[in-house]
Amino acid sequence: MKTNSTRQREEEVFTILRTSLSRLNLPMDLVEELIERHIAVAFEKGALVFCEGNTDGMLACILSGYVNVYCPVGDGDRTLVRMAGPGEIIGYPDYVDEKGRHARLFEAQAASKCTLALFSCGHVARLLAGLPADALISILAALNTFWSENLRFFTILLNLPFLDRLTIVLSDLAKRAGARDSEGILLIPEIGHDDLAEMIGCSRPLVSRLIAQMIESGLLMRRGKHYVLLKNWDFNQNNRRPQQANRRLQAVPPGRSFTFAPGSPKRRVVASSHPVMAER
Repeated sequence: MKTNSTRQREEEVFTILRTSLSRLNLPMDLVEELIERHIAVAFEKGALVFCEGNTDGMLACILSGYVNVYCPVGDGDRTLVRMAGPGEIIGYPDYVDEKGRHARLFEAQAASKCTLALFSCGHVARLLAGLPADALISILAALNTFWSENLRFFTILLNLPFLDRLTIVLSDLAKRAGARDSEGILLIPEIGHDDLAEMIGCSRPLVSRLIAQMIESGLLMRRGKHYVLLKNWDFNQNNRRPQQANRRLQAVPPGRSFTFAPGSPKRRVVASSHPVMAER
């Protein structure tokens, strides 16, 4: 039985979901029917939410907590590409496998205790099939913009020095999963140096060094297991030219290799003076 606080939290999340889906030009009656038909499932921290190659035909909206989205890169390796939070959609099929089935490319694992609202992709498809052609064209145009913006984000990220990559990733987390207080913006999820290293394509020791630089510069502070982006944090990193950004990073010696401690994700990162030289 749902408590009043649970209902209120779900309604807050579904308000975020309605806003997000409205940007895709989905009719509100379609959105309301999806919300009405969802199935809520709880996961413990560390639980595998979605697997690579799965063809279960489900997608999910995060109601509470945080989920790490990973991209498998071969030989059992994977890299963290996004930490998703309340209101975000994850788990949609990404490709057609060798049997012609719509399969999932990305894995998802609970970064904290979380609850997801599950939806059937088949149900979504049936609802979309009933829309007029002009509505479908509008949705396709919005989806094209959505994917183009994501491609631009990662293209910019991979062409910047590591310090600026870290700045962009932390800024993005602050906008999506941050709470403002008297000192700045508190990042709600607990984020480790290993996680940040995966998200910007470098080693854990380099991330630790970059975090120390930010703390020393008065941009960042640690509060328990959480980070706080202080008031003089630069949220205009996306608008800075790469030439200007390059001057902000202390050069990493070319060809220097970093190895990961036992238990960390299996991958190798080679730091180079070139900003996009990151080998997994």
